[in-house]
Amino acid sequence: MLEVSIRTLSVLLLVGAGLHAWGSLISFKPKTQERAWSLGAAGFAALLAALGWLLAGRSDPELSWIVAAGCLGWVVTVGAFGRAIGNIADPRVLYHLVVGMGLAVTVLL
Repeated sequence: MLEVSIRTLSVLLLVGAGLHAWGSLISFKPKTQERAWSLGAAGFAALLAALGWLLAGRSDPELSWIVAAGCLGWVVTVGAFGRAIGNIADPRVLYHLVVGMGLAVTVLL
């Protein structure tokens, strides 16, 4: 059951990362700092999703802590974005906050 939860949250994070990347590509002009940083953030979320997927079904405490720490970093970043746009309740923010925190907690169970 725990393995399924980790994989599900990893897939949800990967979907969010993909949508984030797509939004970055259509929202920001090419060769801008905003686009580069936004795509970098999407890549970070995708990497966390991949690490979470790899962790599912394994007993690897070190990797669990790495994934949890990365997810908490992602949650802080997303929260900062929500504050920057003046709407912490924005659906994009809430989605990533819930999935990121869920994955962080689940990998430590």
